[in-house]
Amino acid sequence: MQGRKLILYTTIINILGVLIIAVSLNHVLFMQQLTMIAFFSCLSIISESLIIPIGENSYVSIGFAIGLAAIMLFDPYFAALVMTIGTLFKVYREDDTLKHIGNTSFYKNFFNAAAYSISAFISGMVYQHFGNVFAKVSILGYSIPGILMTILVYVTVNLLIYVSLFTLLENKRFTSVLISQIWYIRNFFGISPLGILMVIAYESYGWFSVLILFGPLLVARYSFSLYMDMKKMYFDTIQTLSKALDAKDEYTNGHSQRVAQYSVQIAERMGLSPKQLETTKTAALLHDIGKIGIKDDVLNKNGKLDFKEYYEIQQHPEIGANIIKDVASLRKVSEIIRHHHERYDGNGYPDSLLGTSIPIESSIIAVADAYDAMTSDRSYRKAMSHGAAMEIIRSGGGSQFHPDVVKHFVTLENEIITEVEHAG
Repeated sequence: MQGRKLILYTTIINILGVLIIAVSLNHVLFMQQLTMIAFFSCLSIISESLIIPIGENSYVSIGFAIGLAAIMLFDPYFAALVMTIGTLFKVYREDDTLKHIGNTSFYKNFFNAAAYSISAFISGMVYQHFGNVFAKVSILGYSIPGILMTILVYVTVNLLIYVSLFTLLENKRFTSVLISQIWYIRNFFGISPLGILMVIAYESYGWFSVLILFGPLLVARYSFSLYMDMKKMYFDTIQTLSKALDAKDEYTNGHSQRVAQYSVQIAERMGLSPKQLETTKTAALLHDIGKIGIKDDVLNKNGKLDFKEYYEIQQHPEIGANIIKDVASLRKVSEIIRHHHERYDGNGYPDSLLGTSIPIESSIIAVADAYDAMTSDRSYRKAMSHGAAMEIIRSGGGSQFHPDVVKHFVTLENEIITEVEHAG
């Protein structure tokens, strides 16, 4: 059923794209704008070829600056065609392989081209309308409300097209995917001033001045690329630390990764911000890092812990928090790790925090950690069934666990968690 919905959705977007591209091509040829189409299309191809991957299905592009300039200088038809050509004929590197239209999925490429042509065409129409209505509210002859509405509509249309696609591809809730893609808006609003400067330069000094302004656009792309590379190295390091910790005990192998997966899914359901999602993921991956400071014979004891040993195990949240507290970028993560064994009723450790005084990220990790621990084999017991673990989580809402976290965790049962049980 989900596959049929996906095929139907992509087919509708592709048909709309074909109609807009056909009308736009006819219009541009009629207006004899071939030279300018060639010039701006080349800029669009270069821009789209310099995409920056930031996830499995996400990337940042500087091409919107070219699209916005085309909308303001010409018309929606011109802009739609420029964005289509740039998207279809981009050349980029992925996994040390040069990718282009000849060796990648044409269906995927055309969907992207259709999505950008639809976004450019609709936002271009909006610019024409609002530019005329608010012509007097302008700077250098360009309607300020028209520009703002154009950017807003472009972002909204493009975002809705791709969020709907990812919702069907990943079988997730629309709102969860939407929250995870909010960063997308900042990218477009950050790039748009360069598109406006290109318009001013073009009308004042001609096409060569656009090439001059294209340089800073490439510098901006390079700077962001360096930032993303550093961020990737940061997460790779976190993943390595997490795996090194899990490797100490065959029974906990993969535990931190699973806790991170569940935690992010809960946080998405609860509507946490993209920054909180990132922090939650990092804290979940490192939540047990303090166990590095616990003796192996205590950590892997075959049987019930005595009072002294149990007290020693209880020190791991503090040890973990202290390990990373002096790293500026991990201070919030340190706080979350410290409190991931607090209880909602105040009977947890190390600080006996009560209710909402516990960081919400810590409360999320507490539920995810408990579920995975209960459904995994340990040196001292066999794994519980999924149903038994879920019943304990449910009954612990309001006492051991934050009730809102439990409520949202339970909604994941049929969507994600049962798949893990079946895989086992």
